[in-house]
Amino acid sequence: MKKTLALILAGLTVAASALFSSCSTSSEPEDQATAGAVLEKKATEIILQGSTATCDSSHVYVGEDGKISIQGAGTYLISGTLDDGQIYVDCVDAGTVTLILKDANISNNDGACIYIKKTQEAVLTLYEGTTNTLTDGTVYKFDNPEDNEPDGALFSKEDLTINGTGTLVVDGNYSNGIVSKDGLRIASGVIQVDAARHGIKGKDYLVIDGGTITVNALRDGIKSTNYDNQTVGYIAINGGTVNIMSEDEAVQAVSYVSFNGGSVSMNSTNNGIKSDGSINFNGGTVSIDVEDNALNGFSVSKSENCTVTIGGAPYNG
Repeated sequence: MKKTLALILAGLTVAASALFSSCSTSSEPEDQATAGAVLEKKATEIILQGSTATCDSSHVYVGEDGKISIQGAGTYLISGTLDDGQIYVDCVDAGTVTLILKDANISNNDGACIYIKKTQEAVLTLYEGTTNTLTDGTVYKFDNPEDNEPDGALFSKEDLTINGTGTLVVDGNYSNGIVSKDGLRIASGVIQVDAARHGIKGKDYLVIDGGTITVNALRDGIKSTNYDNQTVGYIAINGGTVNIMSEDEAVQAVSYVSFNGGSVSMNSTNNGIKSDGSINFNGGTVSIDVEDNALNGFSVSKSENCTVTIGGAPYNG
């Protein structure tokens, strides 16, 4: 099927850098959640203490191997330092598991720092004014040698929302930084990801509504790649500030990539934005500086409400 280049070439001059003029304003989402007093009061407290943790809930099991298992829906306030351990969510209850990180520092030498295996929905909230870190090792151990997941410092098999006004620093030394095998939504927060492979992945979708996100990845920066269903596997950036440095694609999706607001900058030694479907510049500000093609998609469209600056070959489609 012949690929089409829709509106983007109308204002493009082939040069080292090209500017699509006009401006846009973006508003932060109204439903940004913060870990305020209400959440804290109703939360079950988990205090990390080196190789172990303390918690008085029957829904939380603290293993001798540093594995803290959460088995019931509810809100959990996690603080302290866990050396070579894991927060493991395996909840069969209906409802949401909310993890509030309040100056929590979690490392795991041979696995994911936070592994959300089963719950109806998961929320990770970054407590206001705190810095939280997740650091994994360079080699993972799996119970079954044929397994290849989890493969990220923060890994969820369920829909995951990240919000709050604190900071999350993720060092994905084994493979990926943040991974959801379902949908991933970032509502707010300051998020810094360094990854040996991909930075941030949401299989069904990756939606960014706000926050300040910095990704440094040796493969793709942010991506959504569900090849089983062409109606999903998309990326939508609606607000916030996103800065991506990657060795491979900065942004990659299956069905489409849409920029609807916020400010996005990307620097890559490969493609800037790659989509098997469309690339849509609807709003916000987008800056692309790459050594290969800035845009690689089936079709590209641009609204007057979006400012786009391109450095590198403009388009391959």
